[in-house]
Amino acid sequence: MDFLSRRSLLAAAAVSTLKAAPSGPTDEKSWREIAALYPVDRKILNFNHAGIGTSPRPVTDAYIKHVWSEEKAVPLTIFSYGPQLEPIRQGLATLFGADPEEIAITRNATESLNAILLGLPLKSGDEVLTTTLDYWAMLDALQQREQRDGVVVRKLKIPVPCEDLSQIVRIFEQAITAKTKLILVSHPINLNGQLFPIRDLSRMAHAKGIEVVVDAAQSFALAEYKLADLECDYLGTSLHKWLQAPKGSGMLYIKRDKIGKVWPLFASGGTRPKEDIRKFELYGTWSESILAIGDAIAFHNSLGSTAKEARHRYLTQRWVDAVKGTPGIRFHTAFGKTQSCGITCVEVEGLNSGALRKALLDKRGILTMDITRRTQEFKGIRISPSLANTIEEVDKLAEALRDARKLV
Repeated sequence: MDFLSRRSLLAAAAVSTLKAAPSGPTDEKSWREIAALYPVDRKILNFNHAGIGTSPRPVTDAYIKHVWSEEKAVPLTIFSYGPQLEPIRQGLATLFGADPEEIAITRNATESLNAILLGLPLKSGDEVLTTTLDYWAMLDALQQREQRDGVVVRKLKIPVPCEDLSQIVRIFEQAITAKTKLILVSHPINLNGQLFPIRDLSRMAHAKGIEVVVDAAQSFALAEYKLADLECDYLGTSLHKWLQAPKGSGMLYIKRDKIGKVWPLFASGGTRPKEDIRKFELYGTWSESILAIGDAIAFHNSLGSTAKEARHRYLTQRWVDAVKGTPGIRFHTAFGKTQSCGITCVEVEGLNSGALRKALLDKRGILTMDITRRTQEFKGIRISPSLANTIEEVDKLAEALRDARKLV
């Protein structure tokens, strides 16, 4: 078999190195084996996986093999990516429950969502509804549409935390006017992990002729769902967060009958028909990182979406339960299967969140994220454990939060 034929067989080799699949979220023996597959420095306890994920060693090893394989004959290999992307596209489509012809492989959620927000044919006076808590890069993209095209962007406030999800639908519905053309929502909000009732929002919007864009950077491969659970028109996500693919890999979904009207970020000319989802992949030279997406899918599937979500929820609930009785602890996240999953914002009242983040890192080696630099609506640090974390590390996090006033 020649070199190019071997490369075209990517399709994601199985990477299951586990002796046995976990029997449940509290099967510590099995989950410890899984955590050991992540080549992390245990002197730094990373609880900011919502920022960027840690790839398991089998995925990183596969990525490195792709790099060395390519360097043997770059002019031949780098221009053969096209056929090799197809099994990856199929794998992502299966994972999301979409048609492969609706899935484009990108470099991150920001690129995916910019393709939609900057590529949709909106005109002066058209309205876009979003929230004040959506991701800053997406709000920047909408601001550019305002400045360039006269599009009107209206940022709505939602309760923090929000337990009544129907209230979110009502807030959006009450804000709709005859000029509203598009709704952008995060699933979840990156600052506090608030999940949105996407299907209810989509059905309400569609009944009024309005399209829905979902920023799923913080939920894809974290929470278990399919396209049918959302019924949105467009979606963008990063694959290097919860799918734990190599850095610089993302996915774009566009409903098939809407592909033709969306302009790609990079001109495709006559290279691709305007109805072809692949027109969004013509951004120049690809990185080998995209080739290992298939290996990340295989690793994810070896565990299963249900088991991953259950473990993320268990790790989160463990530290939350351990600190919720501590005086001054205040949560800005609603807890429950439909309200959040694995991402939490917590405030220690009276403490500067930036100083708390620094003290946790400097004195206990615990990495979190200060969200107050992104919003003035509430304060706190964001905590997001992953499969790389052990139960002992989660308990150390809880202990540090209980001692927070002594640390700062």
